[in-house]
Amino acid sequence: MSGRRLVAGLTGIGTALLLTAIVGSVTSGLGWADVVDSYTLTNCVIGAGFLGSGALIAWSRPDNRLGWLFLVCGLGHLTTAASAPVIAIGLDAGWPDAVVRALSTLFIAAWQLGIVGLFPLALLLFPDGRLSSPRWRPVAWLIVALMVVQIGIGVLSAEPATADPATVSILSTDLVLSDAAWAVVNVSNVLVLVLVVVSLVLRYRRGPEQVRRQVLWLILAVLVLGVLNSQRWLTGDGPILLLLSFVLVPIAIAIAVLRHQLLDIRLVVSRAVLYLIVSIALVAVYAGLVAGLSQLVPDDADRGIAALAALAVAFAFAPVRSVVQRVVDRAFYGSRADALTAAEDVARGVAPGADLDEVLEQARETLRLPALTLVRNGVAVAAAGSLPDGARRAEVALAEGTPSAALLEVGLRRGEDALHAADRRVLTLIGTPLALALYSADLAGQVQESRAALVGAHAEERLRLHRELHDGLGPVLTGAAFRADAASNVLHRDPQTADRLLGEVRAGVRQAIDDVRRVVYGLRPLELEERGLVGALRQRLGSATSVQVVLEAPEEIEGLPPAVEVAAFRIVSEAVTNVLRHSSATRGVVRLWCSPSSLCLEVTDDGSGASDWVPGVGLRSLLVRAEELGGRAVAGPTPGGGRVSAELPL
Repeated sequence: MSGRRLVAGLTGIGTALLLTAIVGSVTSGLGWADVVDSYTLTNCVIGAGFLGSGALIAWSRPDNRLGWLFLVCGLGHLTTAASAPVIAIGLDAGWPDAVVRALSTLFIAAWQLGIVGLFPLALLLFPDGRLSSPRWRPVAWLIVALMVVQIGIGVLSAEPATADPATVSILSTDLVLSDAAWAVVNVSNVLVLVLVVVSLVLRYRRGPEQVRRQVLWLILAVLVLGVLNSQRWLTGDGPILLLLSFVLVPIAIAIAVLRHQLLDIRLVVSRAVLYLIVSIALVAVYAGLVAGLSQLVPDDADRGIAALAALAVAFAFAPVRSVVQRVVDRAFYGSRADALTAAEDVARGVAPGADLDEVLEQARETLRLPALTLVRNGVAVAAAGSLPDGARRAEVALAEGTPSAALLEVGLRRGEDALHAADRRVLTLIGTPLALALYSADLAGQVQESRAALVGAHAEERLRLHRELHDGLGPVLTGAAFRADAASNVLHRDPQTADRLLGEVRAGVRQAIDDVRRVVYGLRPLELEERGLVGALRQRLGSATSVQVVLEAPEEIEGLPPAVEVAAFRIVSEAVTNVLRHSSATRGVVRLWCSPSSLCLEVTDDGSGASDWVPGVGLRSLLVRAEELGGRAVAGPTPGGGRVSAELPL
């Protein structure tokens, strides 16, 4: 039998039991009081609630065990409901005792499959029909074992199912439990209740937004149920009809499983909790004032006491409501009411190298939002939480003036058409640290790229030095050594040949010296070592003959990093070379000055305009030299001639 056929079959059986209970109650002549006192009405309503909710869940989510458990719970309550009028009919008609007692056994045992037995198990499996972890399996087995024990106690005891002594269970053995045994059973029930509550709390705290909303539906139903049946919970007795409110629990669970986004459940539950707490507090204050004042004033002043107490409660309502609302709103909406506190909570997580996903998760938890996504140029950079398709979203731009232009995409809570002003204030405040964190991440990436480029440059430089020394200097020195040996061999026999060989040795050594100078100059110009940056530039510019180039700079610039000195020298040299070779200038000016954070230089000439400027390898290389140090360089024509400028950070 397929899953849906089984659902239809069980629903049909439950409907038949419900009709049997209704028709039997009418035909047996049971009065309204009898129907209520025998719990026939409550079993019918609760059973129908379980049956309908279970059918909907099992039909739509056959893999969710909650639906099947609710179907069994509903059948159990409806079996008890149908048994009550049938037992009454059997007693009036004089049915055999065995039949009546068998029906009584069903009456006693069936309903305990529901509220007492399988319902706690369903709460343990809520909302996905699975245990949250294997560690909860012993609790599930404890619930099942406790259900079996309590059903066994019911059917084995000598207590009749109804007021008629003939309705004793057919399985009765006149079992009578001792007080100690009942204490064990009651403590076990309390333990199961506590463990189920702990399971739900853990699911709420650790679960995603969807699970939290589902648990809130259950909390809403339990709140209503608890308020309506508070007298029964406190005194052990109360109006039976108020037990009909229990049907709200399976209905709420069905909504939570199938349509958890039906309402803004956070708002509904938060307001329900708010007014419940305020009501309880004010009732307690009222009762306390009445009791206290009655001890201080004469007995004939009861009306005045009540009036004074009511007046005190009225004055206390507004502040109590404000305090409780702040507490409740913080539980459901986080710290959005206190924008500075919320921003500080998030800003603490923004540190160099911080994981942006974790920062967004902290912000989402702080505001109890479904989802937050950091978007830049249409691409999600980091995200926390998730939203179903079609869910409403809002956008919040990060703080203006920050280096990274990005925005926050905010998932709205169910029932919200727009982002709440309090949420927007908090998100606007945390926009600056988020933008700085994003910029920090960008800089970290650039630093990593620069390190990789630096390692590559070092490797290339070592390879260049290897080639220069191996291919240039090495052969020259080797040849000089061979010629020196040859000259030594013929020195006494052929002085002229020896003199010629020594001349070749001298030439080779001079070439080696030139090669060494060339290699060293490639590493760091000798002029910089001997004269410093300003002196080296004066010497270099003094050798220019075709164009007059003037240097405007301080007499000496001290404390420059070696890399900045080399880069500045190379950039000026290349710019001046460009003036000498490629322009029609007659005069050039080199300006050099320091700002608090950088070395600035400028090379200008009075050459022709833009048509003569064709960027080549030299111009591109000076731009690269500036960028390698984190600076910038600009080269191009101006109305008065050519201009090259650079800014190198110190």
